[in-house]
Amino acid sequence: MVSNHCEPCTARGMTNTAVRWCSECRESLCSECTEAHKVKKITRNHHLIETGKLPERINLSFNCSKHEDLPLDFYCVNHDAMCCQECLPENHRSCKNVTSIDLASKNSKHSQSFNDFEEQLSFIFEALYKLNNKCKESDSRIEQQETQIRKQIAKVKEDIIKQLEFLEESLLKDLTEIKDKSVTSLKRQEKDIGDLITSSKVEKETLEFVRDHGSDKQAFVSINSSKPILDEIEKKVKQVIESLTDTNLTFVESVIKEKIKDLGSIKFEETTGSVPFVPYKQCQSQVPVVLKRRSTSYTYIYDIYTKGEDLKGVTGITISDNNTLIFCDVNTGKVYFFDEYDNFLLSISSPAKPWNIAAIRGTTTAVMTGRTDPYVRFLDIRKRRFSKKVKVGQSGSGSIAVTKDNIFVTIKGEIQVLDLNGKVKRLIGLKQEQAINWYISVCPNGNICYSNGNAVHSITSDGCPVFTYASSDLRYARNAITDNADNIYVLDCNSSNLHKLTSAGNLVDILWDDSLSQPYVFCFSKDFSKIYIANNKGRTVSVFKTNLYL
Repeated sequence: MVSNHCEPCTARGMTNTAVRWCSECRESLCSECTEAHKVKKITRNHHLIETGKLPERINLSFNCSKHEDLPLDFYCVNHDAMCCQECLPENHRSCKNVTSIDLASKNSKHSQSFNDFEEQLSFIFEALYKLNNKCKESDSRIEQQETQIRKQIAKVKEDIIKQLEFLEESLLKDLTEIKDKSVTSLKRQEKDIGDLITSSKVEKETLEFVRDHGSDKQAFVSINSSKPILDEIEKKVKQVIESLTDTNLTFVESVIKEKIKDLGSIKFEETTGSVPFVPYKQCQSQVPVVLKRRSTSYTYIYDIYTKGEDLKGVTGITISDNNTLIFCDVNTGKVYFFDEYDNFLLSISSPAKPWNIAAIRGTTTAVMTGRTDPYVRFLDIRKRRFSKKVKVGQSGSGSIAVTKDNIFVTIKGEIQVLDLNGKVKRLIGLKQEQAINWYISVCPNGNICYSNGNAVHSITSDGCPVFTYASSDLRYARNAITDNADNIYVLDCNSSNLHKLTSAGNLVDILWDDSLSQPYVFCFSKDFSKIYIANNKGRTVSVFKTNLYL
């Protein structure tokens, strides 16, 4: 924290307001001490800054982080590290390139390191601003989503209430109908019973009168006359008893309360940030793109004839040692064979949808992968049939490349290196930003090139970055292969051209031809005199004459 009072004056027991700050002495100075500072020989070249122009926080520590009371007086070129008098004998005794900070820092403000530091800070700030804006956008979006979800919940509640009211109305209507029907039936039965009671009373009263006041003759006649009537009454009573039901109305509750345990749920999803970020040092390794010239270095000759077999998406092409042209179609699921004059020989079905294929030099074998097939399949070129398969794990992109000793296969997050028999030798781990989208190839120097969206990356056999090639003219990189001069050629599907690079990733030329349209994959003939390109989204294989090798 910078003091508001002059520190030399404070040391002398005075409290004068500071007006300048010396970056070398790291002290606040009043106007009088400032003038003295400017004329003293030892301090006249120091940098003095107005206190009002100082930032709130200044990170200018000149002391050793390990030996906090000692200043950093030396710089070791070998270790690219600053050190104090204690660190020098401890850690840099054998280092020959050690110099003083004063000498090492000469003109450092105009050095490339200082420029790189400024650029790195700008790079970091730009990334942080993007992240901050992304967070604000997410916050705003979540607020809007909350409002929308609240409306949706209210709508669900309203719909359920409406449905319940409808069900209530329907149920009450049923209740009324059932009750009315039951009451009507009971009223009818009550009337019938009342009629029978009246008839029975008449017979009872007659019988009692005869018993009390009539003669035996009258009793005899009355009994015999009333017997059919009583039998009929008894018959009707029996019928009423048999038809009489004990009616009860009860409410049977539905299981709707158990079914409606909730109105729904709030789905919470997290995805990785969509803000692109490449570490600054990797950005420094990107090759600057300078378009030298555009030229036509290959000429369309013809499309390969497949004798009535329609192609729907050729994604892999290779040529064997005996000049057999082989390509595979991911949509037809077939592998096609042609002789050295590009005449169609035959096609065979693949056990899985093929994606990429590569012939192993010095053998009669090719290896093939599928887009999602977890196997490397070995193809006998001479017999034109599959000989075996080796499981390599779920394929990440289905890409495959070969050298005279190894097979390279992409699986998720890494490249698997096999021997020529398919036995795993080692794995090349890839960082997240090195994810492979389409194809890989192995350069003569052992470096591995692969395409990833609108860029082509090169790594060492250990996975360390070598270069990244990106260009506004490179919109959708597919496969990349090398010629006999170690140049790298990158096929661009959307721009319909070829980018020719040096082995270091510098652009040499962009090659194009009017006959090229949305190409998927390509390869050279063995003598580099022709290029075979899966043209028109892989629906045709076009042959071009080239002078690229000259």
